[in-house]
Amino acid sequence: MEGVLSNVHVGWRSNQAPRAHDLALLVAVVLGISTVAMGCPGGGSSRGLRVTPALRSDDADAESDLRAADQAALDGRVAEARAEYAAFLVDHPSDPLIPLAHLGLGRVELADGHADAALVELDLAQGSSDSVVEERAHFHRGVALYLLGRYAEAVGELEPLRGQTTDPDDTQLLFETLASAASHTGDHILALSALDDLFTSCTTDAGREATRQRARSVVEHELRSDEIQRAYDDLRHDRISWPLVAVAALHASYEASNVARVRAIAATLRAEHVELTGDLAELVSRAERIEHADPMVIGAILPLTGSGREIGQRALRGLVLASGTPADAPAPPGSAQLVFRDDAGDPERAARAVDELVSEHRAIAIIGPLEGPSAAAAAARAQALGVPLITLSAREDVTSAGNMVFRLFPTLEGEARALVAAATARGARRFAILRPSRGYGVSMSQAFARAVAAAGGELVADEAYEPTATAFGPLVTRIAAQRPDAVLLADSPQRVALLAPALAAGGLFPIVQGGSAPSSARGIALLIPSVGFDERTLHASNRYLQGATFSVPFFGGLTESESVAFVAAFRTRFGSDPDAFAAYAFDAFRIVRRAVEAGALTRGDVATQLAAMHDVPTAGASGGFDATRGATRAGRILVLRGEILAP
Repeated sequence: MEGVLSNVHVGWRSNQAPRAHDLALLVAVVLGISTVAMGCPGGGSSRGLRVTPALRSDDADAESDLRAADQAALDGRVAEARAEYAAFLVDHPSDPLIPLAHLGLGRVELADGHADAALVELDLAQGSSDSVVEERAHFHRGVALYLLGRYAEAVGELEPLRGQTTDPDDTQLLFETLASAASHTGDHILALSALDDLFTSCTTDAGREATRQRARSVVEHELRSDEIQRAYDDLRHDRISWPLVAVAALHASYEASNVARVRAIAATLRAEHVELTGDLAELVSRAERIEHADPMVIGAILPLTGSGREIGQRALRGLVLASGTPADAPAPPGSAQLVFRDDAGDPERAARAVDELVSEHRAIAIIGPLEGPSAAAAAARAQALGVPLITLSAREDVTSAGNMVFRLFPTLEGEARALVAAATARGARRFAILRPSRGYGVSMSQAFARAVAAAGGELVADEAYEPTATAFGPLVTRIAAQRPDAVLLADSPQRVALLAPALAAGGLFPIVQGGSAPSSARGIALLIPSVGFDERTLHASNRYLQGATFSVPFFGGLTESESVAFVAAFRTRFGSDPDAFAAYAFDAFRIVRRAVEAGALTRGDVATQLAAMHDVPTAGASGGFDATRGATRAGRILVLRGEILAP
């Protein structure tokens, strides 16, 4: 045995490191036994691959020579067996036993790692008129093709032999090799079917357990999502692979929110006496609960820990206020219920939170998350589960997840369009931007350029500075030389407080519509997106920002009834002023409740109602949703006149 293994290893070293299963095949081929086959260790010690064909010879010397070659092969004397088979072919070229010699030599070449040479001999044996020899030649040829990495051809040779072998060791070796070759070709369903047959042919508990684990590995790590349904339909229910596939199909159906299919698979598993326990039973139960929403429950996903916890807490206050939850007592019976989850800014936690809010708490709709990656992950899962989600993220593409996903917050693109539209209404045609050279500055530059082009204007200057810059004279001079009608300052409030005076010093002065600039200056529409708005900084730089146009998602100083009532209630409840996150969270909860109170009692009905809310009163600037399920308004466009910000 040791001599055979040594020869096998040396024979394969020049091509690639031999795999355990490949070595097992080679040893089995030459020794005529398959006790080392990977699928069923200890499978038996019967005749194995030794053939008993009907071929006979009238030449006693030929029979004796062939027996000697066979015995050398059986004893593991590979070199001697090769020489004796070769001598037989020379000494008895016309003997009826010639196909057996080719078959024996092919097996020896395989055992010595020479699969190419083996194929030559096995092709000659394949032409035998004896069906037993022909079958064995096909069998060994399939093994040789497998060892050469020609897996599809190996499958073609081996699959027709299923049900044809009678020796247990031959049968086990056939199924093991067929399963491995099929896996290599990507036909995992055939691989599982072969493992099913291998399991049935195994004669030991160890062999059966090894085969079961192999099938589990194929299902869990190799079976593609597009194969699961076909495997579920095609595999026999009374074999080892089907229950494993059925569990995979159960998980896939749950992920796709196909509740009816989850029920059907669970029922079939029970009918096949497969017990649903633990996580599997919980999954089935959760799937069944997905269908039934509670109109009084609204879920929320916020970053209550982690780097975003501060804004998460602000949003939570807005939700608590909207829900009417008492500060020091449980909510009264029959009132709307707020259930929230902390995603800590983690997209995976956000997606899991959607599952929990839908299946455990039966939420009719979900609000949040706030951060872009988490919002995208939650949106995808909410769409799959069919639950409306109103994200509080400014991420532009989040609604592309599908018709269940809505966005209240303004986006960078929306703000750029709104500011350009406001300037265009004042007659502006020539636009410029002054912005940081990185991050937000780059994104806003691109959005602003698109907005200007869409409005039929011209972007005449795009000047960028390093984030640490404090002097802007040369940049302003270049902008002024292009004689713009409107200039966008795309930076923080603190930086706007530096940029506005620099513009004025360079001869570019903001004016109110219909007003005029000093005689030595050019009057412009000064445009400032929400990132640059801060009421305290605004008053500190009042002189240079008079007439400036701001895009503001939320401003507590407005006189609109919804905003006034919200600000007053927030101050009373929390003793502080609200911000945009509190306002938009408040609005989202109120909008969902408005849909339910209008008669929407299912998640689909709520989504339909939300999609129709194009212009509704809100504390924030959104006004509900537009046709793309984004905010109706990107922000309130407000102009500074004296000490007052007003439309």
